[in-house]
Amino acid sequence: MANLRDLPRQAWGDLQSRLRHLPMMGTLRNLLVAPPELSSAAPRDSGLVDAERVQAYQRAIERYVKPGHVVADVGTGSGLRAFLAARRGPSKLYAVDASRNLDTARWVARRNGLTDIEFVRADSSRFHPSGKVDVLLHEQLGDALFDTGLVPKLLDLRDRVLARGGRILPHRFEVFLEPVQLREEARLPFIWDQRLPDVDFSCVQVLRDSLSPAYFTRFIRPQDVERRLCDPEPAFALDLETLRPGTLPHRLRLERPVVREGRMDGLCLFYRAGFDPELSFDTFPERRQACTPVLLLRMDPREFARYETIRLELSLPELSDVTTWRWSFV
Repeated sequence: MANLRDLPRQAWGDLQSRLRHLPMMGTLRNLLVAPPELSSAAPRDSGLVDAERVQAYQRAIERYVKPGHVVADVGTGSGLRAFLAARRGPSKLYAVDASRNLDTARWVARRNGLTDIEFVRADSSRFHPSGKVDVLLHEQLGDALFDTGLVPKLLDLRDRVLARGGRILPHRFEVFLEPVQLREEARLPFIWDQRLPDVDFSCVQVLRDSLSPAYFTRFIRPQDVERRLCDPEPAFALDLETLRPGTLPHRLRLERPVVREGRMDGLCLFYRAGFDPELSFDTFPERRQACTPVLLLRMDPREFARYETIRLELSLPELSDVTTWRWSFV
């Protein structure tokens, strides 16, 4: 029995076959290469499952979106932030997304009776509202925080479309680079440290400097972290509402006292996203519903005793490109 969802695609195929031998098909052929995309992209569920994260956005929207405001939710994805903002009575509400997730958001809005949202299919750089925006909602947060263009995208929007005194939600970020020990089942030793039958890969270590930088990074689940060796301390912070281009650090020196002895398998990047001094969410692994992948900067395992000091240097030439980062013990 045919799958009903395939019928539009089958019909398009029949039309192509009927038209293929007609005159002028050379001109039209480029229009008939592929059937139209009728489905929506798979939504990302991880942010919706995280109740603390959702509640933080809900409370921030209730606190800062007022009746009569002009609001834009950039990178709207599933549309949740826009739907929450719609309940606050804005005079204008944009839901902006370049992906096919916009189709899902529009479909869900209709079925929730939310008819006053203007859906805009565009990248944030091509978003040109008719007037200034009072509140910019976003979740331009990659698994490595900066890897989806958080800083350049939001600074561009801030300078082009945000009204004087307008708010970016969230706007303040504390970045943590924490020495961690992974659970045994989550460890992935470097190839030269693996013990395999009849094959010795230790010779590969001499090629270490020529390996792809991507080899030294991993995205792991928060629950893969068994412990943090140090009490958390921000490596640096930024505020999107006041940040000036070119002021973010490109080199860091970390000096951290060990409070929980253990094996350091690498540095994990966590962050705290703040809406104001009272309201925030974070990606720390201790939270029960933490499910967003986190970036691990892999290092040769090293044991540390309590009260020892971990000293590290990091070079971050391009925050948005993890493959340019370098790190080492001092």
